[in-house]
Amino acid sequence: MYPLPTTSQRLVAGNSTETLLNPQPIQVNKPPMPVLNNVWVNKNGSTNGFGAYIAYMPTEKTGIVILANKNYPNIERVKAAYTILAKTPTANQ
Repeated sequence: MYPLPTTSQRLVAGNSTETLLNPQPIQVNKPPMPVLNNVWVNKNGSTNGFGAYIAYMPTEKTGIVILANKNYPNIERVKAAYTILAKTPTANQ
């Protein structure tokens, strides 16, 4: 999750090949974090030459799903989603 407003550069860094393929530190939240609505939630993936990316902004009740029958690089999927969703009011304040 990325707090809004966010930038394309921040999303690209968080979804880079290096970030995805290397172990990342975890942190236990005690007490649990409250539900966050003003965020950008995303997930990417690929298998057997197919690629996907999903992004959702709960505050805006807006999201996007990108499916491709070709495994486009994660960065290109993230940039495409950001270009479309950054036009919503909360995403780019």
